[in-house]
Amino acid sequence: MSRERPKHPREYPVYRPRWDERPEELLGCSFQTEEELDWVRIAKKGAKVVAAYQVAKIDTFNFSILSLAVSPHYRGQGIGHWMLLHALGLIESKGGRTVHVNWGYTVPLLERLGFGHDQEKHHWLHLERE
Repeated sequence: MSRERPKHPREYPVYRPRWDERPEELLGCSFQTEEELDWVRIAKKGAKVVAAYQVAKIDTFNFSILSLAVSPHYRGQGIGHWMLLHALGLIESKGGRTVHVNWGYTVPLLERLGFGHDQEKHHWLHLERE
């Protein structure tokens, strides 16, 4: 197996996983139905899932990024940043106006992207339509 990595995070294709590609171990959760995967996206290198995120629709305009993870070997390459931007694009395309993240800890990347936060580590971002 080649250890060569793409030169840019966007070279990793991102798409909805098939049932046999569900990233349960990476995201630390299990999926019971095919429909649950409608809000999951994965990034792959060849046949290997290297990153994933899961989004949930709270209501018409509010969404939550439930989790985002990058495999240890692929960290530090900007893939997490790329996946977070991809999640924001997905949410915006579904009509989302506010994104919530409740990961229980401060995430500097979220703050660099303009997310606000409170003392309880709840982050939010208001999306603006162009």
